[in-house]
Amino acid sequence: MLVATSSADARRFDSLVKPHLPVLYRLAARACGDPALAEDAVQETLVLAFKRLKQLQPGASVRAFLAGIAVKRAHTLLRGERRRRQREEAMAPPSASANPEQLAQSSAMQRQIRDALWGMPKKRRTAALLRLDAGLDYVEIAQAMGTSAGSARTLVHLALKELRSVLKEQSGR
Repeated sequence: MLVATSSADARRFDSLVKPHLPVLYRLAARACGDPALAEDAVQETLVLAFKRLKQLQPGASVRAFLAGIAVKRAHTLLRGERRRRQREEAMAPPSASANPEQLAQSSAMQRQIRDALWGMPKKRRTAALLRLDAGLDYVEIAQAMGTSAGSARTLVHLALKELRSVLKEQSGR
């Protein structure tokens, strides 16, 4: 639940959303299937709704306004959680059955990727790291870098293209 501050607006907002919290949680839980993510989605929904309350048209349904945000946030959080799990699985230490040659190849590939990233211009490298390692979408990358989503998309595209090219050259393909 949103913690009300001393401002009258926050108290009004709290009383406006409180009746809808059970519905928001049910929607978020069903959308993402994870109770912890659902709680996070509801929290983020309340923060976004508070910021966007002025966008709510007079006479429009508060419940629909909140529900739309909650479902989108739940999907976004679930997508981020899946990406995080994939990254963790990809970064998991090699299995015990890996032979020394496989370990050496893996280590060499990691160095090549690191070197290729550090050979890029700073903005391009930052965009690539935010996309690949942090799993941010283009809007989030743009916010983090203080640029537009289109520029973030271009920077990531160029970084991935350069990374593929460098790795292809180094592998001799």
